[in-house]
Amino acid sequence: MELFDEVKIPKLPPDSQWHGRTGSGMSAPHCSPPPADLPPDDIFWEIFLRLPPDPSFLLAASLVCRRWRRLIRSPTFLYRFRAFHRTPPVLGFFQNLWTLSCPTGRRIRFVATAGPATRISPPPGFQDWVLDCCHGRVLLYSYSNRELLVWDPMTGDTHYVGAPPDLVGEYVAAATVCAADHVDHTDCHSSPFQIVFLDCKEDDQYWVSACVYSSGTEVWGSWAATTTPSLVSSESSAPVGNSVYWKINFAEEDSNHIFEFELPEGVKENYISDIHIMPAEDGGIGFAGVSYSSIHFWSRRIDSEGVAGWALLRIIDMNRLTLSGVPAGDMFLWSSVVAFARDSDELFLQGEGGIFMIKIRSMQLRKVLEASGSAIYPNASFYTRGCDIVGIDDRDD
Repeated sequence: MELFDEVKIPKLPPDSQWHGRTGSGMSAPHCSPPPADLPPDDIFWEIFLRLPPDPSFLLAASLVCRRWRRLIRSPTFLYRFRAFHRTPPVLGFFQNLWTLSCPTGRRIRFVATAGPATRISPPPGFQDWVLDCCHGRVLLYSYSNRELLVWDPMTGDTHYVGAPPDLVGEYVAAATVCAADHVDHTDCHSSPFQIVFLDCKEDDQYWVSACVYSSGTEVWGSWAATTTPSLVSSESSAPVGNSVYWKINFAEEDSNHIFEFELPEGVKENYISDIHIMPAEDGGIGFAGVSYSSIHFWSRRIDSEGVAGWALLRIIDMNRLTLSGVPAGDMFLWSSVVAFARDSDELFLQGEGGIFMIKIRSMQLRKVLEASGSAIYPNASFYTRGCDIVGIDDRDD
């Protein structure tokens, strides 16, 4: 015996439609509408443009689907993204470390400050020393081979340059500057560049010899020499206009100078923990130093009568800074300014507890490294390498 009688549903004519309810009160079957058309590429680009420049946001968006990844990694979008934000983020900083694990005794470490951890490794076989980092390019120097390398971490481009002839090489400093005639340095990856190289030596007095390399001619210029009160500090340089400035070490009693300018009265007494030279907010040459619980920003100015002098532009009260909700003033009673991201607005302080990064405009403070006595070279650049980052050995020595 059948438990259920067969129910026969009559077939509808091909052109018939169900409307509302049937005579028996049954609901008509519902047909899903066709999928809506996705927005065009330009709409997605306008949305992606407004993501923060921190790499984690674009990276997360690029992992959603192949289409988004293709749009985000498009050269057209990356160009528009740089133009929209203008100020590149600080991806991290390079450090020179002494080590017994390398034949040269030197190792370069990259410490990421942007999320996710943007791991950047120098080209294999070139691990000696960082001399400078500017406009997305890193300048490396091999003491053993007497060779320079201009390296772009985002594009992977490398430009090897032999050291200038007749180099003494007792103590060197150098800076790389963009030689293109443009004001916006957010995309200098393919621009021509110059290397300003200093050869420092000491006999009965201190000498500095300088020469310039041009990527356009691939030739070093002639040496020019001068005496200085002390050795030039390779850890503190600043390109401003058509000039590059270095700080003179405070090793001697009378070494109270930037290479070309004398510093204001009382700098050594007021900024015992050293200063860091940098471009000033008004576009000139300046420096920053810590005095007790304040950061002072100075600028070189010329008054209405044509007399050059120094002006204190700004003071940051570090007692107003907080770290995880705790006032940070006491953390910097003994501290110094160790770096400034030239292409951004981040200042780096070395305190008793490690290295801290301060966003000057927003006054945001965060700790980026537990402890360090080494110089740091911030790398500010728009992150354009997508997901193909190669790892580096982060092990401490």
